[in-house]
Amino acid sequence: MTNHTFSVYPSDKGDFESKIEPDIKEGKQVTIFCSFTYITPNYSILFTLEGLRKFMGNGNYKVLLVMWDMNTLSNPYFRKLQSLKKIGDADTFINQKIEEIKTLALALGFDRENLLIYKSSDLWKRLISYKEENLFQQFYSLLAQMKIQDYAVSRDKVSHLIQIPMDLFFCNYFKELYPEDLEKEVDLVYFGQNKEALYYLTRELMLKNGLIEHKNPIFILMKNFPYLLHNDCVPEWSMSLRDIKDVIFGCGLTKKDILSVFKHLEEYMGKISVKIEKKIEELGYDEFYKKYNESKDEELLRLLAENMHKYLQECKEKYVQSSGQIEESILNISKKTEVKSIGSVLKSNIALDILLRADGTRNTTKISKELSKSIATTSMYVGKLKKLGLVRVLPNGNIKRNVKGFKINLELGV
Repeated sequence: MTNHTFSVYPSDKGDFESKIEPDIKEGKQVTIFCSFTYITPNYSILFTLEGLRKFMGNGNYKVLLVMWDMNTLSNPYFRKLQSLKKIGDADTFINQKIEEIKTLALALGFDRENLLIYKSSDLWKRLISYKEENLFQQFYSLLAQMKIQDYAVSRDKVSHLIQIPMDLFFCNYFKELYPEDLEKEVDLVYFGQNKEALYYLTRELMLKNGLIEHKNPIFILMKNFPYLLHNDCVPEWSMSLRDIKDVIFGCGLTKKDILSVFKHLEEYMGKISVKIEKKIEELGYDEFYKKYNESKDEELLRLLAENMHKYLQECKEKYVQSSGQIEESILNISKKTEVKSIGSVLKSNIALDILLRADGTRNTTKISKELSKSIATTSMYVGKLKKLGLVRVLPNGNIKRNVKGFKINLELGV
């Protein structure tokens, strides 16, 4: 299965055609895994989500998104925001960003009931706590069989050389780590070509060491695109045009890279800058690049930055439009502190009554009248529920639940 946006890993084509395609055609549910190094709404995540959505088409998929929050906490960009007091505590910031990604995914057409998002930190805790096998020791043994110089590239950090192999462990033990969410093994993993070598090596070593009996999961390669990184920043929708220009001008793009990003933008936006579009129509892509000599590099980078900014703002607008339409879902609670925090608020009759009435048709004033409580008291409890991520305030001022229930795994989750 190959098209211009994705392809099946060459050695996996036979298994895909014999095992996965029949299930897709029969409408059986296929589980697909995808992980993200950064969790802020940046162009890389957006390209990946849009590509994944196109791969899925109208098939019946359960999507597992793993957000590497551990990487975020150690990123210089995040630490800079903290030092500038632009964000609050780390947990609240990360939960907000994950909620943004979820809302955006739903706006792109992912199925609400079959979209599950996890923090890598929670998966690590469950993996280490798993009692049936010593999974961490198995993981460590695999790392000991790898030669770091064979798999490191110039922009890789040591954390990535741990993160990427761990993704394969998460995939193969997901149904053991989250039995409340998954009844069968993960079928597919969707990733960019920068992960290809380590994913392949990890799976081969897992087969060699008897940890898995067959190639699992099957690899789906997304269309590759340049990684725009400068001063530990990648273009995201919270950035101004000036900030995006700084990244694009500073990350050393080749003309081939620039063209590749333009192709992605054209694919997802439907069209790109009129100036660029007309030249491409007139010349075709190959001639277009031949005509752009060194003296025009700066103009090309400026146009790329403008179009990247436009694309990110369009994605942000989709998010804003959808944020008030998201229906409540089941909340997975995986930390003892979360259980205590939610319990400490919901033990109050006022908080529970507010949550029951937060169906999007009432504002704080109306709820306070129904409960015969002061607006100040009601607002205080709404604030507590909002801080826990249980409710949100819609653009019209009404209060809407984010959850319709809670799910706790007492063996592995707390």
